[in-house]
Amino acid sequence: MPTVTLPSAPNAFMAYSLYPGDSMSSLLIVCLNGLGLPQTVWQPTIEILKKSAFSPDPWILTYDRFGQGSSPRDPRESWPNKDAGYAHTLDDVTDDLHHLIHLVSPDRNSRLIFVNNSIGAHVARRYADRYPGTVEGILFLDSNPGNTDYASIWPNPMDSSFNLELMVPPNTPLEVYEAAYIKMTTIFAATAKNNEGFDRRDIKDILPEPSFPKLKGSKTSNKGPWITVVGHELETFSQEEWAMMKVPLGMAAMYTQPMWQKYNEGLCKLTDSDRAKGPLIAPKTGHFIQKDNPSFVADQLEDLIRKVEGSHQSL
Repeated sequence: MPTVTLPSAPNAFMAYSLYPGDSMSSLLIVCLNGLGLPQTVWQPTIEILKKSAFSPDPWILTYDRFGQGSSPRDPRESWPNKDAGYAHTLDDVTDDLHHLIHLVSPDRNSRLIFVNNSIGAHVARRYADRYPGTVEGILFLDSNPGNTDYASIWPNPMDSSFNLELMVPPNTPLEVYEAAYIKMTTIFAATAKNNEGFDRRDIKDILPEPSFPKLKGSKTSNKGPWITVVGHELETFSQEEWAMMKVPLGMAAMYTQPMWQKYNEGLCKLTDSDRAKGPLIAPKTGHFIQKDNPSFVADQLEDLIRKVEGSHQSL
């Protein structure tokens, strides 16, 4: 796997893969990972997408942020102004991505489509906001709702108003719910540290609403980018949460899903109404949609590419 050295980390390297398209194509698709899975998870989607008859065929970039996949730990985590365990902020990650694109794809750095999972949604939004007119399309896959957390949407079992029979799924023992509550509110808190060292503490301040700031996708008009918003399938997600985190079945339907649906509806409002699609539900998928149903992701990405290219060619 090729690597590159970025200006932000001259003593380290970042792993990436660049899938070539046609030489005359000016479009670059960039895949943005969540915290859980590295860049290799995008390969099945890319293999399916490459069978589509695009003319010209776009280029595709995948990469591992510092601290995940094939990239080493972020050397910034040893800087004196960094708190231990918080190696890079959202803006650090956005800067790294900007440098990476310009270094490995200098001829295709001003016409971008982002396809992102989980926390990758914040990277896509921040990049599009900081570099208006360069991101012409975004495919959101089960975006992380960065403006809230489980402590805000789940009832606290320690609160005096807590009622087990009314507030949790039927036949859920108190100790099971308490264990799940502690785990979810701890692991997914904005202040929680993660293996990558992604500092999430300021995301809520930078992106306080899913529908704001509005994004500009066109260089020649005030139009926003083409956006498709996709969420997980509730049943599969619920089974995944139980298997991985022992979250009682039914909790997602009662609390998590209504919040997530509202968040996804907000993401659709980041652009003009005629350029938004969704929220859609990806069949048979949990949180990692690109892993569970790469064919669906490829179909949505193909649709997005054709919209972007169609509007570009009509200028």
